[in-house]
Amino acid sequence: MHRRLGVAVALVALVTALLPTAAQAASDAGGSGDASGSVVFTSDPSQDLVIDRATGLMPLISAASDVLPLVSDGIATAGRRLRGMVDMLVRARLRHRSAVRALAAANRLVADNVRDAAKLQSGYDDALDGISRTQRARLERDAKGRRNRSSVVRQATSADWVCPIGDRTKFRDSWGERRSGNRRHDGVDLVGLRNVPILAPVDGVITHRWDTIGGWSFDLVNEDGDFYFGTHMAGFGRSGEVRAGDVIGWMGDSGNAKGVHLHFEYHPGGRGNSVNPYPIVDARCTDRAPMGTSLYD
Repeated sequence: MHRRLGVAVALVALVTALLPTAAQAASDAGGSGDASGSVVFTSDPSQDLVIDRATGLMPLISAASDVLPLVSDGIATAGRRLRGMVDMLVRARLRHRSAVRALAAANRLVADNVRDAAKLQSGYDDALDGISRTQRARLERDAKGRRNRSSVVRQATSADWVCPIGDRTKFRDSWGERRSGNRRHDGVDLVGLRNVPILAPVDGVITHRWDTIGGWSFDLVNEDGDFYFGTHMAGFGRSGEVRAGDVIGWMGDSGNAKGVHLHFEYHPGGRGNSVNPYPIVDARCTDRAPMGTSLYD
């Protein structure tokens, strides 16, 4: 496009420069008949002796008229392309303005949410400041109790949770009962036969250790941070990363156990937060014998 426009400008300049000369030549030719200022056209360049001479202004104008349509077409094409570029720039500017407005609206929404959250937090802190230490402790204890109950329900209703005893078992709810040394019973005792496999109840990481009270024991932590503890085992099974149902030990009576059983604990959220696991095993350990009956029957 730029090349065509340059050629057109050059031709117009040439015609403008030649017009006075051509006019003068026509005048001179009319007065003296001299053809020295004539325009020369060759019909066949291979025949250098065949030369037509044309004098006057009209041949020059005729020659220029053949070029002018090309110049006009080039200028029109350049104009259309320029208008197209202008339209494209206008549309891009409109899209940019729309994007800026949308971003500003999103920023205002985020700012509003942050302010609302800050006000809510401030109101919560003010409410806590307005109550006594005893009331605050009770509220926090109630909230923890609700979280623990929710965790127990989630495990009891999970189809992926596996009963830790790989055979028939029997048990009862002994949570909170007093034990030797004025200890509180923090789990459930799953009675079983010696050397029956003990299974990982959930996916997680198993470590084995010796407990001064319970004897051979396992610690299991799952991906949610929940902690499981079992003790009185006869031996260790798989350790490290395990899947629910993997054999992690065998039933026994190590430590201070009275009879073969697995002392089993559940701590939602991490060790030190023991809750009653009876509802979980009651729902998931279905191969169960009544207390007071023999497992051999």
